[in-house]
Amino acid sequence: MRVGDLFDIHPTKNYSLTNDKLFKTNGKVPVIVNSSFDNGIGGYVDLEPIEKGGMVTFSDTTTSDSIFYQNRAFIGYSHVQGMYPYDNVNWTEKSLMYFCIAFRKATKGLFDYGNKFNRTIAKEILISLPYMNGSLCFSFMETVIKALEKLVIKDAVNWQSKKIKAIKEATIDSSF
Repeated sequence: MRVGDLFDIHPTKNYSLTNDKLFKTNGKVPVIVNSSFDNGIGGYVDLEPIEKGGMVTFSDTTTSDSIFYQNRAFIGYSHVQGMYPYDNVNWTEKSLMYFCIAFRKATKGLFDYGNKFNRTIAKEILISLPYMNGSLCFSFMETVIKALEKLVIKDAVNWQSKKIKAIKEATIDSSF
């Protein structure tokens, strides 16, 4: 399916401030910047958010590595594009996270500083999403993300348990 058939893509709202003025105060509202790290968050400010959470964003300045799901209300930044679903009813946090994975996979390695990823190109990208009876299968997308979250939590718990065990063993061995 073509991304532009699912989403209206346009620049996110921003305060049009210089970085010095924008990041002058620390706060709790994320500012989504042109970054492929930390979910695109460049910092937190003490200003009112001007974009709703529950949407996908990306930077149109370089590669497609900055595709992220934003769960909280935020402030946009120059060149950060928002993806606003045409169907607001069926898209959920989990299905949008699934979409992000599919969108990243479809665009991986196609863009660089010479061949920039932008909203015009993003709209034409074809992605593979699950269908059932001719409609997007949102429940499947949600189930996949829930299963992945459980696996990640299980791995984190196992890693932490091994770490605690190693510390206990090291402490016992060093007490003699």
